[in-house]
Amino acid sequence: MRTDLQEELRSPIQGWFGQREQFAMERAYEPAEGIARFLAGTPPILGLVAVEAGVELVAEAGIGAIAKKARALTAFGVERFDERLAPLGLELGTPRDPEHRGAHLAFRHREEAWRICRTLIERAAVIPDFRGPDTIRFGFPPLATSFAEVEESIERLSDVVERGLFRDVDPERTRVT
Repeated sequence: MRTDLQEELRSPIQGWFGQREQFAMERAYEPAEGIARFLAGTPPILGLVAVEAGVELVAEAGIGAIAKKARALTAFGVERFDERLAPLGLELGTPRDPEHRGAHLAFRHREEAWRICRTLIERAAVIPDFRGPDTIRFGFPPLATSFAEVEESIERLSDVVERGLFRDVDPERTRVT
């Protein structure tokens, strides 16, 4: 594609799949290079076929039971946060009221969130999301997450911060955590 033409072409629908830095949601929208700028946020139809099994699982478990477990998992996570993470200087970035949060918890560390997140991935076998500028987000999908896994993830985060393991990680941000 000609570079000058590429600069002229703009998608009328801006979606996170077409953003230059897909997970950099704290910034203004910048389109990706090339044809990727025309991606929006809808997965390909063939990929949606696999959703059927998930829909069946949700129907079998019941949305009420799933929501109840999500609230219980995150309430347990908030308790563990108060005991283990707050004393280490992390802040809770998620509402304490379970009616105002989903099945995730966000922990803020103003100076080192990026490196802590990278350390969890690279050295602690925990896969959180980084949300700029200072948030480490843990998802706890209720159909697949146990209370022991919530406990373990918070213990591993605590260990990374307490021992300063993140200090050995390159502070330069990459595209995705």
